[in-house]
Amino acid sequence: MAAGAYHSLFLRKDGSVWAWGQNVTGQLGTGGTSSTPQSQPGRVNGLPSIKAVATGIGHSLALDVSGNVWAWGQNASGQAGLGTAGGTVLIPTKVAALSNVQAIAANGNFSLALGADGRLWAWGQNASGQVGTGSASAAVATPVVVQGLPTVRAIAAGVNHSLALDVYGKVWGWGLNSSAQVGNGATSAAVLTPVQVAGLPLAKAVAAGAGHSLIVDEQFGNVWAWGQNTFGQVGTGSTSTTPVVTPVPVNGVFAVTRLVAGHNSSLAIIGNGLAVAWGHNASGQLGNGGTVNSASPAGVTGISDATALAAGAQHTLALRPGCPVWTWGNNGQGQLGTGSTSTTPVTAPGTALIANTFYFDGDMDGFGDEYMSEESCEPSPGYVEDLDCDDYSASTHPGAEETCNGMDDDCDGVVDNGNASGGADCSTGQQGVCAAGVTACTNGSMVCQPRQSASAEQCDGLDNDCDGATDEGNPGGLQACDTGQLGVCGEGITYCTHGVIECVPTQGASSEVCDGKDNDCDGQVDNGAPFQTWYRDQDGDSYGLTSQAVQACVQPAGHAPNAGDCNDSNPAIHPVAPEICDGLDNDCDGQVDESTSCVASAAKLAVGLEHTLVLKQDGTVWARGFNGQGQLGDGTTTSRLTFAQVLGLTGVVAIAAGNHHSLALKQNGTVWAWGSNAQGQLGDGTTTNRLTPIQVPGLTGVKALTAILFHTLALKQDGTVWGWGWNYSGQLGDGTTTDRFTPVQAPGLTGVTALATGYNHTLALKQDGTVWAWGNNGEGQLGDGTTTNRLTPVQVQGLTGVTVLTAYYYRSFGLKQDGTVWAWGWNAGGQLGDGTTTRRFTPVKVQGLTGVMSIAQGVFHSLALKQDGTVWAWGGNNEGQLGDGTQTDRQTPQQVPGLTGVTAIAAGDWHTLALKHDGSAWTWGSNQSGQLGDGTTASRNTPMQVPGLSL
Repeated sequence: MAAGAYHSLFLRKDGSVWAWGQNVTGQLGTGGTSSTPQSQPGRVNGLPSIKAVATGIGHSLALDVSGNVWAWGQNASGQAGLGTAGGTVLIPTKVAALSNVQAIAANGNFSLALGADGRLWAWGQNASGQVGTGSASAAVATPVVVQGLPTVRAIAAGVNHSLALDVYGKVWGWGLNSSAQVGNGATSAAVLTPVQVAGLPLAKAVAAGAGHSLIVDEQFGNVWAWGQNTFGQVGTGSTSTTPVVTPVPVNGVFAVTRLVAGHNSSLAIIGNGLAVAWGHNASGQLGNGGTVNSASPAGVTGISDATALAAGAQHTLALRPGCPVWTWGNNGQGQLGTGSTSTTPVTAPGTALIANTFYFDGDMDGFGDEYMSEESCEPSPGYVEDLDCDDYSASTHPGAEETCNGMDDDCDGVVDNGNASGGADCSTGQQGVCAAGVTACTNGSMVCQPRQSASAEQCDGLDNDCDGATDEGNPGGLQACDTGQLGVCGEGITYCTHGVIECVPTQGASSEVCDGKDNDCDGQVDNGAPFQTWYRDQDGDSYGLTSQAVQACVQPAGHAPNAGDCNDSNPAIHPVAPEICDGLDNDCDGQVDESTSCVASAAKLAVGLEHTLVLKQDGTVWARGFNGQGQLGDGTTTSRLTFAQVLGLTGVVAIAAGNHHSLALKQNGTVWAWGSNAQGQLGDGTTTNRLTPIQVPGLTGVKALTAILFHTLALKQDGTVWGWGWNYSGQLGDGTTTDRFTPVQAPGLTGVTALATGYNHTLALKQDGTVWAWGNNGEGQLGDGTTTNRLTPVQVQGLTGVTVLTAYYYRSFGLKQDGTVWAWGWNAGGQLGDGTTTRRFTPVKVQGLTGVMSIAQGVFHSLALKQDGTVWAWGGNNEGQLGDGTQTDRQTPQQVPGLTGVTAIAAGDWHTLALKHDGSAWTWGSNQSGQLGDGTTASRNTPMQVPGLSL
């Protein structure tokens, strides 16, 4: 819906637009103008299928499903966007200058359109700079891009000012500022270019009236407001002719799902449909039964099931089940759509003359015939809301099970899709592995297709090529191998026998000769033979320098029989030495610190929203940063700018952190938790915050933890997954959306080796290298090719050979065995690293990255640690979190300059940490809560060492 000053628009589910109210400037799209109001809804003709509508004082906009914008009505200020200003536009006309638009807004005498690329376009009246051109003018008749904005995700138009919400959750304003509505902290002359509104939390929605502005915060759904408060529209609890110049929270509203502003009023939907309103009420537009202004939110009479709201100058619309449109307020121009006009205020909601369409269900399958319909609020007996494709067959309807019959049973336009009725075991009549088959639906009939096609023979005791013979041709044979015997008898060749590859010697024992070999296979080289090669060995590690060799059959002093030493002054360095995390090439293979022990040290770092945890080698845990919910575990709620030890924890092997809670995994497989517990994320069966660690009851045998926001997941040694805390999108994987205060198992999921979790989705890596996902999928972060939420695990498409997972916010990453990185999901800041800002529903390869051994993610940035100890970063850089000395976003990986010898990385929302092989910790990015640990709150855009901290 949309409400203009004195007219209203309604968009039906079939894509048609209906209008009623004032039509003096042709804003109803009837093809003419009239001084007589139209009090009954009428269809706007000449439009394609529409997905959104918007209204100004005397003009209307529509956005079609192809991303085109259509306009009609008043055009005195060029608000129709057709290239000229003046007169009226009587029928809907496409705005030629725009395409690929995702959202529209209008108010006063100007218009806004948000492109799919996040750019904002504006046109119309610009006397107060509301079009954002950088100067004021009477009219801007053609859409122009508003300069000085980051990527935008939501917009709002006031009567003479504009608001934009960027992808980082920050709000920008410009235009008329006589009541401080732009949000620059003071009343002023018109603001001609966008300025960031200070003093706000991260937002998820914006709204604008004549002289006031509102937002909904992202974390809790609270409303903040500022600007004109003459009628109480800011919601401070009192009215004042003095504007509210800085944003204040509106008491009594929370968990808001919809927010709108009339010219001097404000309305919101709380939770599942409760409508509340505050501000100007002279025409009853608050819907509370009276006409007295209200400076505090009050419930709209009888509206507890609203799904949407719209507000005009002095009237309001609401969407509800049944009769869809309910209206109240001023009806002097018929804008309530009740069939009459009256200057008497309508103070409580009543139904407009808009009805639903229902269809006769002849075969009684719940879906009806499109050619037999009725218009009503509720269906007559035998009528239903949804359409059928065959109303003569009860087994054919949308959602029906597809069977193998050559018909479109589920009405999706595809016959026998999904191998209907197939998938059963059968016999093909062929030989070998080709004998076992599965039924498949082909041309409406079932056939038996081989489960496995013929392939090259391999040594497994099977007839792989389906020719009736097993293991013929010695498959897998004739390859060099080690028999396990001594000397030359250890050199073997493979041979296939009884389905198993065996290693047989290529030569037997013989008399010893001086050739540097153990010819008689007794474990001694050249014993009794005249000559042998020996290598200079100064450090006594039995490995000498290849370049310093002598020939002798008796070992000379200071020599060794083995060559290949790369450091003959250190006995801990030689070709078979174990690689340790010390910055040296211990095993002489030309690589430094490639051991998995170095990669495993990543478990020593964990980062929450505004706090950081580190795990020292002695098994103790240390913390710094924000401590408002006790997440630092020191028994207080005092924030810290430097690291302090978490109380009572020893023997810890891994750590994890959510937004405001922390966890530790001990050597004995138990889990300990502390900090915020509002959603049960500590798993102790309560919602009580804990200032020191407590054991999660009933949970043992755990080998890994992951946490984010308000929930936690644990991986047990047996490969099962357990979760607790917030479950709004099904991220716990238990098949529900119910919050859990104690651990519950994700059913049907076994063989898991690693976990990762985003804001409200979860990933699991199985032993076979496949990845499975569940939870929220609004940005494609589950990687199954859709945006459908999943309450139980589904496999990520086309991704195998994965060894490491990570997830954050609304995106996911997988590191393959070959050292390449693959990503999918949200990409507004280029954080997928594929050179675009396009979201991806299936995995894509991160450009230019090889040799990677670990990955990490913040809200808007991503990181990779290579085997050579260098760190690479990409994505959003508004807080310097990429560490390249700038605040410029990057859509492909760039090396963090001046940083080498790194063994582990971690990322917070807007800051980054790196651990070097020498135990030093380095940080950069946002530091507003002291999370960088340098004793200050100054942000950094290049790496700096954390003073006094060694791991």
